[in-house]
Amino acid sequence: MTDLRRRLHLLRVAIVLALVFDLVCLVVLVRATPIAFTVFMFLGQPLFTGALILLVVAVLAELRARRIL
Repeated sequence: MTDLRRRLHLLRVAIVLALVFDLVCLVVLVRATPIAFTVFMFLGQPLFTGALILLVVAVLAELRARRIL
């Protein structure tokens, strides 16, 4: 896999994780049941953390590729 493809793949995975996190948040917002909140706490928080870490890695990789960093 080329460097550009790897960076794009990281960015796409981060976007998908963020979308899944948003869907879980929407479920909790619309229907605040104990089960939905438990799923949000155990699934939503790691999804957001993973998406944020992957986004930071993708941005740093892009900055290094363009020799800004």
